[in-house]
Amino acid sequence: MKSIIIILYFLLILNKEMNSRKIPKLPDKLKIGYASWGECDEKIFKSVQNGLNVIIWFSIDMSTNSDKTKPEFTRGPDYSEVAKMIKRFKDNNYQVINLISIGGWNSIHVNVNFNAEEYYKEWNEFNQRISNPELDFYGFDGIDWDIEGNSNINSSINYFTYEELDLMGKFSQILKKEGYIVSMAPAESYLDPTTDEFSLSLLHNYPEWEKEVPEFKYHGRNAYAYLLAKYSVDTFDFISVQLYEGYSHTLYKYKKEKKQFGNILYDLINSLNEGYIVDFSKDKNSGMGKEVIKIPRDKIVIGLANGWAGDRFLFVDEKNIIEGWNFIKEKNKDVRGIMFWDIADEGLIPHEDNTCDNKPFYMAKILNSLL
Repeated sequence: MKSIIIILYFLLILNKEMNSRKIPKLPDKLKIGYASWGECDEKIFKSVQNGLNVIIWFSIDMSTNSDKTKPEFTRGPDYSEVAKMIKRFKDNNYQVINLISIGGWNSIHVNVNFNAEEYYKEWNEFNQRISNPELDFYGFDGIDWDIEGNSNINSSINYFTYEELDLMGKFSQILKKEGYIVSMAPAESYLDPTTDEFSLSLLHNYPEWEKEVPEFKYHGRNAYAYLLAKYSVDTFDFISVQLYEGYSHTLYKYKKEKKQFGNILYDLINSLNEGYIVDFSKDKNSGMGKEVIKIPRDKIVIGLANGWAGDRFLFVDEKNIIEGWNFIKEKNKDVRGIMFWDIADEGLIPHEDNTCDNKPFYMAKILNSLL
């Protein structure tokens, strides 16, 4: 009898572990919204009602504990509130993927004093700590890389190191192997098919903007391409390119050259999908030569902004988003989906665009109508 009880106990533990590790499958088309910094409010639930099927909660750092003896995921939203929100999704039969972002503008880069295996152990412990079985919440379905630069031009955060990038790549491979979802959201310049240049610095400027805003030096040179070249595009479930990066190529083409948004998307998707060369050989420490970066369309996600954007950040109104998406769809160049920053600004009246008739702007509704 005692042995039967022991067997049943272990079966119960195994079943619980399997339930906690059940990662849902990504939808065919992705409608993605980023929560803002620490956000967990009614706007998130409303955005899911409006059609989002992926929420990227914001955000955590790969850091260390207070005595610097072990890795730790720091910052982040209120996980008890996140658990309640995700339970609401389930109770209302909304199928939602829930990822947690690592990084964000002005956030620290990854702590390289620990290796990928140590971080993976901590990832499992982190998910266990924030779990709430009563609410059927067992942690996040995976991660999204959003490590970027810093507004202080003198900050060391405006540079990657190979140790950082390799840790990101190895950690991503482990997560992927273990069944988690792994995505990345490079700023447009961090994955830029208009140049074959590569740099660890995030303090470059774009040639087309140099005369107009010479003081703006916050662009990269294919830093995230290193992850794809060395650790495989297959490691990442989807790749969201932030077209709303400050003074982006897309903004210049859209606002200055007055190009149709659909044509801009078509050219970008073609370049990423057909492949472009990045020359890593100019830095011998990269350990690579000229590599082709080629991303299947079913991994490409277009990154847009909602009503907060304007001035140096790309804002595309509803009419042009719809026309642009329909154009690439007609050309058989549609991609995996669209994401936007950020849910906290849903319902704003765009301050830059004159075609919105002073109406509140809801990106989630637009994505739902398209996808």
